[in-house]
Amino acid sequence: SGVNNLLLFGYHGKLIKLAGGIFHTHHHLADARIEILMSLAVCIGLPLPLIQEIRKSTSIEAALHFIESYNKNIAHSLWLSIASVVEERSIKYLANYGNWSMSIGVALFDKQRQLRWAGPNGIRQLSSLGHSLED
Repeated sequence: SGVNNLLLFGYHGKLIKLAGGIFHTHHHLADARIEILMSLAVCIGLPLPLIQEIRKSTSIEAALHFIESYNKNIAHSLWLSIASVVEERSIKYLANYGNWSMSIGVALFDKQRQLRWAGPNGIRQLSSLGHSLED
């Protein structure tokens, strides 16, 4: 009776736009990736000097490397938060178009195409497929 689980796989630089509510992700229509990352960094309580350094980043990948060099645990928390917000925003987005009773999970890849992060639903869905995240 329809789709019960949807697992979105994607490059973190593209799917971060969903965390900001931008669902048409073609680059020339909207690009607020660094601003979305900064907003989420504020939400998880990162210190202002770190957020200011994120703002100077030329790409999401550069921001990732900077945050990981600062503190791998903080970077991991931030990216897990991003995946979780993408899941939440995607569920709300679908609710605008009908009454969907499906679990939406998100799994994010880095630039090297390595699966790095997932939201809570994504972790459950990956686990049910026999996969797990490895750092």
